[in-house]
Amino acid sequence: MQTGLTGNPDNSSTIPEYGPAYGVENSTFQILWSEDVDDGNLSVDDFEGANVSSDGEFAARLAKSTDVSFEQPPDAVATWNDGDFEGFSPGGDDESVHPDGASLEDDEYIKDAYVEIYAVQPSTILHEDNGTTQYVAPDGDVLAISDYRVLLPEDDTSGSEQDEWSLTETSIDSIELKADGQTLSTSDGHQATLSYEDLSGSVELTVEAEITATIKHVSLDCPDWVVVDRVCEGIWSEEVDHLERSKTVTASRDVVVSQLSESSGTRVKFEADDDRTGAVINANSTWSTIDVDGDVQARSNWWFYTAGKSGWHTMVSSTATESTQSVSSLRPLQVNAYPDRETPDVPAQSIDGENSLIIEEAWGAKQSGPSLPENIDIDPAETYVDADSIALSSATLEADAFDEVTVQGIVQGQSQTVSLDEPQTVRETDLTLSVLESNSTRATVLAEVTENTTDDPVSTGQVVVGDRSTSVNASGIAVLEVGSSSSLVRGQYVPQEWWQTDRPYASAEDRTKLPPNFPEFRALVQLGLVTLLWFLPLAAAVFGFDYLSGGTFLGLTDRQ
Repeated sequence: MQTGLTGNPDNSSTIPEYGPAYGVENSTFQILWSEDVDDGNLSVDDFEGANVSSDGEFAARLAKSTDVSFEQPPDAVATWNDGDFEGFSPGGDDESVHPDGASLEDDEYIKDAYVEIYAVQPSTILHEDNGTTQYVAPDGDVLAISDYRVLLPEDDTSGSEQDEWSLTETSIDSIELKADGQTLSTSDGHQATLSYEDLSGSVELTVEAEITATIKHVSLDCPDWVVVDRVCEGIWSEEVDHLERSKTVTASRDVVVSQLSESSGTRVKFEADDDRTGAVINANSTWSTIDVDGDVQARSNWWFYTAGKSGWHTMVSSTATESTQSVSSLRPLQVNAYPDRETPDVPAQSIDGENSLIIEEAWGAKQSGPSLPENIDIDPAETYVDADSIALSSATLEADAFDEVTVQGIVQGQSQTVSLDEPQTVRETDLTLSVLESNSTRATVLAEVTENTTDDPVSTGQVVVGDRSTSVNASGIAVLEVGSSSSLVRGQYVPQEWWQTDRPYASAEDRTKLPPNFPEFRALVQLGLVTLLWFLPLAAAVFGFDYLSGGTFLGLTDRQ
């Protein structure tokens, strides 16, 4: 693509007029430029079949109405950048062609010199509340462009001492890629694709271009100069100098290498349920999806959009006398990631009507959502969990589905297949409750937790009885004091969640009855005496009254 250097730049033309190109399909190309100005007045009719002639037209209208997110970093970004990068046309010796955002430097003869990083790929800019971070793969490329112009002194041909200047040769002798000062790759020319391998950690990537100009300076001197006629009547003496001047320009980018090599995990099986399986996956990095079995996957809350890089909308042609602007023919694309939801989820997928994969829990730091650039029509989550670990289970997948899982990173093309170890077993347990003592208001309950198959004590977790709970001790024992308002005591063993421990257990329940609260013998004797003392006077009074009435009151006596 030739760089146009005439005409007026149109910064509102966000989508390059010369696209789609380089093998990027039209329907994909239209939705890659998220920084465009969106039209919220489009209606449903604008998207119906009669008004949309092709998939590309539909995508163009969609891109015009909103910005589009991707589940994965799209491959089309690298495809576009590789092709677009080849379209750079530098200026001549007296003209520097540069993006509007370039940092220009001048020297004695070399002017408007620069080198710019067109793209680092694959890479993703992660948006967080505290700013942005550019993540790159351990292996990748840096695409760089450089240009300059040479300004020579004007020739002096008016006196006995004259100077003539000419440019013999110019070149960009080298473009080097350095990581924290160490050279990784070298090329030359106005464009360079610089490769790197095995990067790790936080790195400053620097592109350094050395520009060289060889200048011929001819000094003329006339010893027989006629001032009046301004002519040399003798022989000119000539001295020729070849001046070599160099200018080094740099451009840097701070990046963080996305590493998935530390990903690990453990799969589990359930002693009481052969149809159920699961795993804990520790990605130990920001991830996009975890693929379990074919199309079955868990999605993180990080989603992606693509946009053109700032500073590249306008191309400038600088000469000694003027600068001319035009709509840029170089439009690098950049992948961006943002949190779309509070927590990871599983896309809609089922086997026989049942969800094939369940997220039991995803854990990590809880963060406030970022603010995206004003011209991006996407709403990030207000708060989100930056989950670096996740627990998954399934009652429909085959037992070997979790033998291997694939962690997809947030950088395009980056993934890591993780082989999960011999499974841990979620062991069945037994809970046995017994009442040590009780009264009318309280009861002391002994709880014992053992493994179902071995009767070995279970030393982790808690026992809950009524509104009371306590941890079991090393012998699997817990003692609780509970209310005795009901004759039935129900209890439950609550283990640590299976994804939070190296020795997982299943829950268990038990119930027992409180013994009857019969009074003691002494209390019964006392009750009998009290009752007798209460009722003896009354009985005597009634009998006496009946006697006095001649037995006519109750018929208890007979007086004849």
